[in-house]
Amino acid sequence: MAPARDVLAQSDFPLYAVQALGSTHFLVAGGGGQAKTGVPNVIEIFELKQREDKVLASSICRHDTGTDAVMNCASFYDGRNHFIACGQEEKCHLYSVKYKVITPKKESSETNTGDAKKRKGKADKDDKANSEKKADANSKTPNGTKQLTFELECLKSVQTDFEKDGGFQKVVRFSLDRTLVITGGAEGFLRLWKYPEMKMAYETKAHKSDIDDLDISPSGDKIVTVSRDNTGCVWNTKNGTKHSDLVWDYSEAAQYRYRCCRYGSIENKKDKFNLYTVSIPIKRSSSNPQPCFILMWDKDTFKVKRGTNAGTEVLSALAVSDDGVYLGVGSISGSVSVYISFSLKKLYHVKEAHSIFVTGLEFLPASEATQAIVGQQDFSLLSVSADNTVRLHQAPERGFISIVWILAVVILLIFILFWMMAEMGV
Repeated sequence: MAPARDVLAQSDFPLYAVQALGSTHFLVAGGGGQAKTGVPNVIEIFELKQREDKVLASSICRHDTGTDAVMNCASFYDGRNHFIACGQEEKCHLYSVKYKVITPKKESSETNTGDAKKRKGKADKDDKANSEKKADANSKTPNGTKQLTFELECLKSVQTDFEKDGGFQKVVRFSLDRTLVITGGAEGFLRLWKYPEMKMAYETKAHKSDIDDLDISPSGDKIVTVSRDNTGCVWNTKNGTKHSDLVWDYSEAAQYRYRCCRYGSIENKKDKFNLYTVSIPIKRSSSNPQPCFILMWDKDTFKVKRGTNAGTEVLSALAVSDDGVYLGVGSISGSVSVYISFSLKKLYHVKEAHSIFVTGLEFLPASEATQAIVGQQDFSLLSVSADNTVRLHQAPERGFISIVWILAVVILLIFILFWMMAEMGV
């Protein structure tokens, strides 16, 4: 249904998370974990640019996260700086991401002394690996020209999962008012933390197994969790008590489990929104594969309003655009699809866009600044994978093209009608 997209960015580590940072930057994170394989654990920030009508992404900042890779993250912008919460093993690390303007040092044309050459040679050797991964813009910008980059600082680290066999935070979300951080992990506990002090407000044994995904409603009063124990639950944000279960009225529902969940706004209004979930088969069969489903739920009754068969590729990721118009899904076979949210009709599909499973999806803002770079598109979706690549998925605006063609056809029909009347002497 759509052509495969070129690689937007290539990293030297597996990617597990992606977040948009404003209109022209995005962040990816991941790594090789604690295994001593030489694969780094990194948060990397890219800048989007347009060159010769092609969208490019240049790395402008890298932050080493030590021995633990970032496996999940969430972010927000307070008007001055960005803040991200990252899941690294059993802990949640809070980082500030501050804009920083730098002026590259002008290279000296004078001949260095022997000692200076040795020091420079050693420094160049030590920094070679990192310097090769810096932004193209940084290396090609004329000396003295100011450049925009970012500075990351770890503000706090808190253990959020206490599984005896090894804790692991699997998902983190900020509330819309930025006063709460919600985490879920391997031990099945839902924990709510007061932000920014990261003091636990409460914990609830939400599931018997891992919490795969969670989200908090735009109104802030409900939290939804989905788990490997094949259940989905709705919780009252205020005190952590259960509001209801997610019950899918489908004859074969027992053969499925919820994999992802996300709230999406309707008409950009805080009090109007839907809940979307992805259901995947509990057991996989190569000889007789079952389809996956995308479901739309009513925010008040938590009854399914609409559902669609999403095909037999097992889905692994879900994202909703900021305006709530589009849903993006990725699969374990690397495919990426986009659906219109209100109808759940498939608009876009690229089979095996990545060579391995999709780990994260993020819609870019539909702002004028973003469109100045990526063009007039219905949507611009980033996908990341453990294959170390970032890909950009887009579809041209349909509304404008459709209206033009309709008007052209109407004018042509009117012309033909008058021509025929003139020929017949009417």
